[in-house]
Amino acid sequence: MPRGDEDPLVLASDDAEALESGESPPPTTRRLPSLILEPAVFLVFFGRFLTDAAYQNQILYQTCVTVMKHNTTECQPFLGRDRGNSDEFKNIEPQVQGYAATIMMINAILESTIPAIVSLFLGPWSDKFGRRPILLSTYAGFLISASILIVLTHISAITNINPWWFLLSAVPSVFSGGTCALITVLYCHVSDVATESGRAMRMVSMEAALGLGMMTGSMAGGYIYAAVGAGTLFILVGSLIAVALLYVIFLVPESLKPEDLQSEARIRGFFRFDLVKNLVMTCCRKRENYDRAIIWMVMMSLTMCIFAMEGEGTVNYMFMQKQFDWTVTDYSVFNTSRIVIQVVGSIIAMVLLRRLLKVSIITMTMLAFACCVLEGTVRATAQYGQEMYLALVLGMMRGVMSPMCKAILSQLTPSSEIGKIFSVTTSLQSLSPLGAAPLYTAVYAATVSSYAGAFNFISVALYFLCYCFSATVFGMKKSMESNTAYQAFGS
Repeated sequence: MPRGDEDPLVLASDDAEALESGESPPPTTRRLPSLILEPAVFLVFFGRFLTDAAYQNQILYQTCVTVMKHNTTECQPFLGRDRGNSDEFKNIEPQVQGYAATIMMINAILESTIPAIVSLFLGPWSDKFGRRPILLSTYAGFLISASILIVLTHISAITNINPWWFLLSAVPSVFSGGTCALITVLYCHVSDVATESGRAMRMVSMEAALGLGMMTGSMAGGYIYAAVGAGTLFILVGSLIAVALLYVIFLVPESLKPEDLQSEARIRGFFRFDLVKNLVMTCCRKRENYDRAIIWMVMMSLTMCIFAMEGEGTVNYMFMQKQFDWTVTDYSVFNTSRIVIQVVGSIIAMVLLRRLLKVSIITMTMLAFACCVLEGTVRATAQYGQEMYLALVLGMMRGVMSPMCKAILSQLTPSSEIGKIFSVTTSLQSLSPLGAAPLYTAVYAATVSSYAGAFNFISVALYFLCYCFSATVFGMKKSMESNTAYQAFGS
């Protein structure tokens, strides 16, 4: 993850932060809860991102043999371990992908809508009753979902099943809050255990663990799947999540003080709408200068970025399989290259542009969105696989978008409100697949036979709108340079 100018080269503990500020180090007992959660975060996201391509292949294959009634030889390429070059496969591919895309769309909607609503209640609830119950419930939900996926995969290896059954694996994680609730409570946990001066760095630390899990999971998923198959891969994922749950149970204490916790009316407290109303009003209340407008433009930019990424993720694998005859391994190599290029691009941007040339935070944000517009345009017009790698190079600054946007939010928002701002932002981002999955799926299904890459133009339009938002913020910054907050993200 990219670092800000003031961030140390290594993640500092609360003790180091206190020493740098000249204060006495906190008691040793404070150190455990402030550092121990990151391994569990890494494990759960690493495990979940291992399954992406393999999960889609299971749905594609079962759609082919069960719904479309084709034989196993014709459907074998949908497992993603061999290239589908036969004429029979190319004839049935559009129909199978179109049907499977609908299942994946429903899965994306299921995993975004309910968790986004639940997390609005869980954030205020955890302020009163503690973070640990939310952590335990979300990790347990992920483990039960992984277990269901293991059972379904082993059943499908014995006899073909309807691909819609695979949606069952999403139910436990969805009703326990899912990724949205987990990210929300992680921000709350960081706010509890970190010092005031070190809170931003602790959030970067948590994002680093989360991003590293996603990165390594995406990189390794295709190779592990090609080597051991879906059944063993899903068992590995379940084991990783089980280890993460054990971390939380035995090594992560409650981050709130016992005297600050309530022990009564926990169930009724979950359904208090006044707490959610207060959460939303924090984001909507009138602020000095242009702060409210800027906060909402930045929040919407973060949401639209997730909208584009979620939409692309729904159909990207099918697009690359259709357009370039890529296997799961080819797709994993591409994802690995994407991550490496983004890391290198982020380092270059932070060192060359931010440190040496002193480019402002808002200008860095504008450059990042401009790179995304170029990347999406090349992806939309690509005819050869090599052009997808050219697009990655053009979009190499993509990795600094989110940190720069969050830096603007953190500098314009009081520390007492930053958790609420991030909670609402996380819920909006989690809701984005509700619109992204149907839109991208519908466009892909309608154009797969004539122009499979047309869905990329949706992303181009969204990133261009984000660029316009950042340009507007830049103009506001220029008109309010006497304001210290504006000077902070403008320098």
